[in-house]
Amino acid sequence: MASALFVRCGSGTRLAVRRLPTRHLSHGTQVMCQGDSPQAAFFSPVPKVMLPPDTFQGKVAFITGGGTGLGKAMTSALSSMGAECVIASRKLDVLKKTAEEISSKTGNKVHAVQCDVRDPASVSNAVAQLIDVAGHPSVIINNAAGNFISPSERLSANAWRTITDIVLNGTAFVTLEIGKQLIKAKKGAAFLAITTIYAESGSGFVTPSASAKAGVEALCKSLTAEWGRYGMRFNVIQPGPIKTKVQF
Repeated sequence: MASALFVRCGSGTRLAVRRLPTRHLSHGTQVMCQGDSPQAAFFSPVPKVMLPPDTFQGKVAFITGGGTGLGKAMTSALSSMGAECVIASRKLDVLKKTAEEISSKTGNKVHAVQCDVRDPASVSNAVAQLIDVAGHPSVIINNAAGNFISPSERLSANAWRTITDIVLNGTAFVTLEIGKQLIKAKKGAAFLAITTIYAESGSGFVTPSASAKAGVEALCKSLTAEWGRYGMRFNVIQPGPIKTKVQF
């Protein structure tokens, strides 16, 4: 980290750069880098969730991509606050292992449901299982995603389709299927989509992901206008870099 100081010398101005000491922290609930400047003492990392332990007691949460990484962390947090969680992804063995791990720590039920978000039939089947084992969800987190870095001129049609099928189509299939079931049951819910900071700004070398994530945000804004009357809320978060096994 560095701070900049402009110093006037006679008729000119010079830029003096002063290095600030930096403390590197482990990943997880802590930030990866925290400065030792005086103001940092007022904004120390919070290692625990900020909500009461029973915040989601009696609630059902459905998390795509819940077996690993950010999805696993969010499932752990929701389960620790009382939620009955249902996690979904293509790899059932990974899901079952995660479900058992989290449930043994929190004492709350965590169900594993196999689902390929790119396939509408698979999504429909997963949602039916979700409702059968846990009931209609109060919280839906669209976390499943895919990405790779590539110059745009090297992208094939299949490369483009691979990312947009998971990120945009997958989010749409899950959201629409669950939304229709909630409307039939006359129940509301909170939907959360995990996007990225470059969904708005754009970014080189991740064009499919940037385009798909921007589409996800437009989807959420559009459904807010339509489905708010049914008691459904839509939000997105744009996390920055997170140290996970997949990303680092």
